[in-house]
Amino acid sequence: MPLHDILPPIEISDHDFLYIVGVVFGVIVLVVYFYRVGKRKILSSFQILELCDFKDAKKTAFQFSYYGKKVFKNEGTKAKFLELEERLKGYKYAKETTPLPQPLEDEIKELLKEVKENDV
Repeated sequence: MPLHDILPPIEISDHDFLYIVGVVFGVIVLVVYFYRVGKRKILSSFQILELCDFKDAKKTAFQFSYYGKKVFKNEGTKAKFLELEERLKGYKYAKETTPLPQPLEDEIKELLKEVKENDV
């Protein structure tokens, strides 16, 4: 009994199978590569926050806002980050740079320490 289909069956050569395997392998390699590069960026962002100069409040506020969005991902640290970011907003747009107050500096260091222990 003949098969009544829209198109007749076609034969797949051995080379077509190798092309498909090559494309799948290439996609897997790209996914692994971009995962590792993304992981490195998170670590470097964290390192930048750790090396932040607290003597320049304006620079600290900008760095904390920019790199903190990449580092503080889970709910507990994100809430603390948003609260600290709101408190740093006044230093971000100040005309003169001043040292960051010690209590605020300690809170930032404590948050970074918490992230280092849990996430990184």
